[in-house]
Amino acid sequence: MIKVLLVDDEDIEREAMAEIIPWKKLDMELVDMAWNGIEGLEKIRMYIPDIVITDIKMPVMDGIQLIRNTKELYPDILFVVLSGYGEYGYTSRAMELGIRHYILKPCDEEKIVEVLQGVKKELAELENKRKSEQEYRSTFYQMLPRVKEQILGILITQKEVSKADKILLEKFMEDTRNSFALLGIRSPQELDQLDQFVLTNILTELLGVENIYMSTSTKDEMIYLIPEEIVENLRPLIIKVHKEYGKYKQTGLRSAISRTGGIEEVSSLYSQLQELFFLGDSEGRMEFISFDFLKKDNSVMILDYDRIREAKDYAEVMFEIYTSFAKMEMRGFSKNRIADSFRFFLKIFCEKEECEAKDGDIWELLEIVTEECAAYLKLSLPDTKDGNRMKHILYSIYQNIKNPDLSLQYLAKEVLFINEDYFGRFFYRYTNEKYSSFLVRVRVNLAKRLLEFNPDIRISELAEQTGYPADGQYFAKVFKKNTGMVPSEYRKMLIDG
Repeated sequence: MIKVLLVDDEDIEREAMAEIIPWKKLDMELVDMAWNGIEGLEKIRMYIPDIVITDIKMPVMDGIQLIRNTKELYPDILFVVLSGYGEYGYTSRAMELGIRHYILKPCDEEKIVEVLQGVKKELAELENKRKSEQEYRSTFYQMLPRVKEQILGILITQKEVSKADKILLEKFMEDTRNSFALLGIRSPQELDQLDQFVLTNILTELLGVENIYMSTSTKDEMIYLIPEEIVENLRPLIIKVHKEYGKYKQTGLRSAISRTGGIEEVSSLYSQLQELFFLGDSEGRMEFISFDFLKKDNSVMILDYDRIREAKDYAEVMFEIYTSFAKMEMRGFSKNRIADSFRFFLKIFCEKEECEAKDGDIWELLEIVTEECAAYLKLSLPDTKDGNRMKHILYSIYQNIKNPDLSLQYLAKEVLFINEDYFGRFFYRYTNEKYSSFLVRVRVNLAKRLLEFNPDIRISELAEQTGYPADGQYFAKVFKKNTGMVPSEYRKMLIDG
């Protein structure tokens, strides 16, 4: 039964309305009456009616103030306003408060019933809307873990997120800071649904549900999006997770934690997570490996996924691939380990399962990696005579980058076997840069990146790695001309942060 309160300062009209309205026929109950806004508000608190019929002009507290005060306490109560001729100023203020139902005094039974039926219909619509919203919320919260899992799964694979998923993502993250890390926990065996449930339960108990924003799974991994602030103290907790999971299933888990970044960087963080697992295997199947832990040992970002992804043309892709190769050489990687590293990169970055390079042929491997990477980034050179010639030039430059005699004349005559004037004109036409300027830029940028990777490298070794005499004097001059500081100053800047 719909509860109704009637508020009117005129006794005759109040009593008449109470008598003439067919309350039961309308499925309504007149719970009480009041003669002004103050009394009306007290009885509203007492009965919390569904509908209040109120005169608009009353002493002590008028209908407008009664509506305003009631809306603050009970925003779902609907009002029917009684107004007389000449009270437009009051009714316009009522409209501003969202009131939709009015009865002009003097009024008859037919008009009152018509308005109340309209209010009754609105109440039914609001009730249906509330039920729908409750059902939606119930369904939403039931589906929430699965929805989050799907969205994180999309984010780590860098697939385009739909508009609906973007809205949900914003909703999930509205109360969090935009700096996260990815935690990966890997099993030597496939993880079934029960395994995933147990592992997530253990992790949630140790970290707290508020610190696991999202999770998703692959065949043998669980991936969790966690806040930046807990990363520093994560290691002992993860070792405990491994231990507790071992009581459920006797298997050795391994975990990795990425660097921190924004939600838009999740795919990069996931790529790095995979590289950390790969490096952990190389170091003897480390139980827990993190970006910060490896950074101290200069072991991280041999393949810089972020910089490769930001390459603007084919030449930049080639530079990034060669730089990775140079880092591996500095680390003393064998040919097989270099090949494995690049094959792993192709699998993670380009989703390429096979690499057709011959065993032991590093330069063929670098060419294939560059081609696949450029194609994936849509930066390939055209398959034309000029495009293929430019590729050959670039590979020849990097194959001979350590040669101090790699002048335009040497490259044209001794390596490419073409006319040096033609080569100079062709290179400038294709790159809009002189060959000599290009070579210096590449060598200096390579030196900077190798210093970033290993600040302890000797300047003489750095000079040799980049094609300058081992005494380092000429190298230092070129480096300073292009960076504003000598290599030792640049190294100090890196160390000091």
